[in-house]
Amino acid sequence: MVQKSAITGTPGVGKTTVANRLKMHGYQILDLNGFIHINHLSRERDPNRDTYMVNIDEMINLYSRAPDHDIVEGHLSHHLELPITIVLRCDPGNLKKRVGSKNWSTKKKEENLQSEILDVILIEAMEKDTEVYEIDTSNINPEQVCRAVVDILEGNTEQYEPGNIDWSEYIDSEF
Repeated sequence: MVQKSAITGTPGVGKTTVANRLKMHGYQILDLNGFIHINHLSRERDPNRDTYMVNIDEMINLYSRAPDHDIVEGHLSHHLELPITIVLRCDPGNLKKRVGSKNWSTKKKEENLQSEILDVILIEAMEKDTEVYEIDTSNINPEQVCRAVVDILEGNTEQYEPGNIDWSEYIDSEF
């Protein structure tokens, strides 16, 4: 039996794509963004950040009554403190190309790139009481990312220990 796990990361790193692949491999996936939408957890819009605010405590409380599943996919899933958290990462140069086609404001795209450079989601995940692993999705295809996730779920975690991915060279870059 698979321990319940979270797949998280900055928007654009490949969470939804890998979750769809994992479904094809028989894993039950909970789409956290859909869960948030269905349960009306994104109420206030922050026009400065071009996003909706989510009440994390309420999300955690409602999640405790969610139907059974193996993996929760979403950029807030690390807040659920599941036994395993997998943070998908992407080189900011590649990530910029991936988010370029999204209908977001320039400010929102820049904020997400900065979050990736500064390891924001990885750091938030590591502050929780959970095992944390990271996968660099920059130069591998979705099936390879899927296999890496399955490796972690099967206990083959050594090459995915946090701290091996470093985007600090981008800190002074203009996006």
